[in-house]
Amino acid sequence: MSAQPQNYEVKAGLQDLESFDVVGVSIKTSNETASEDINALWERFFKESVGQMVENRADDIIYAVYSDYEGDHTKPYRFTIGYKIDGEPNLDGSLTHVNVKAAPYAMMSAAGEQPKALIETWTAIWQSDLDRRFETDFEVYGQRFFEDGVHEVLVAIGVNLEEE
Repeated sequence: MSAQPQNYEVKAGLQDLESFDVVGVSIKTSNETASEDINALWERFFKESVGQMVENRADDIIYAVYSDYEGDHTKPYRFTIGYKIDGEPNLDGSLTHVNVKAAPYAMMSAAGEQPKALIETWTAIWQSDLDRRFETDFEVYGQRFFEDGVHEVLVAIGVNLEEE
């Protein structure tokens, strides 16, 4: 496996990230229906064993990517659950490809009881004064998510940095 897994020692702060590709299942949603839509997509992701369908998988880390924003967080967007891939995406009819843009990302940890910790983190993001890019944002579900008592999701928000 040539791709490096996301660094889980990052807790908070800014990190410049290279672009990468994720293949998985996706839906178009908005925050008005996101709770039901996203829960249904997670159920589909596990029921259909999406991980077995993704070719060129870089590792076993699950990514949830927010993309194709039609405006800010109050407007519709695409939500994709899948895996980072090495090489070109090979899609069958049910899979979607999304490119996570190279950019500075504000990295936050949502650890503890899930989905409560994740919802609290997103609420804080929506209420913050972060200068968001609204291109791609993502969540990382790696080893620390599956550890008893930790349940950490790494949340990465694309941001604009002021030129000095």
